[in-house]
Amino acid sequence: MDATEASKALAEIHQRQQQTVRRANPRRLPAWFTYGSAAGLALISASNDLAGWPHSLMLLAGGTALLGTAAALERSTGVRLRLRALRWTPLALFAAAVLVAIIGVGSLARLLDVPADGTIAGLAGALVWIAAMGPAQDAAGKPRDPA
Repeated sequence: MDATEASKALAEIHQRQQQTVRRANPRRLPAWFTYGSAAGLALISASNDLAGWPHSLMLLAGGTALLGTAAALERSTGVRLRLRALRWTPLALFAAAVLVAIIGVGSLARLLDVPADGTIAGLAGALVWIAAMGPAQDAAGKPRDPA
């Protein structure tokens, strides 16, 4: 195998990897995924307003919603995407924005003695999730610069 054949083979491998990323990482995520995962996030945060078994039940429901929507998205695309295929910076910025919204709003609400501060913080995080999920996912799936 000479250098030309090797270069063509590597280009073919890269093209197939990008095709897989595009298939598993749709430009527009389904609404059921975006809103379902945002609801799961809101439930997890809202569980902090409760105690005892209702707290555990809401935490379990929120976690199930997050994991279930992720599994359903993977099943609907038919591709199991390896995380090394994605760019991490957009996903890290997205996660940071959601956490800043939840912690910032929750801390402010708690400081002002607002009832249901966890629920309000969860709703703020869910709004950031809904607004930023699509662009973050799109940016994470863009091909890496080979240079």
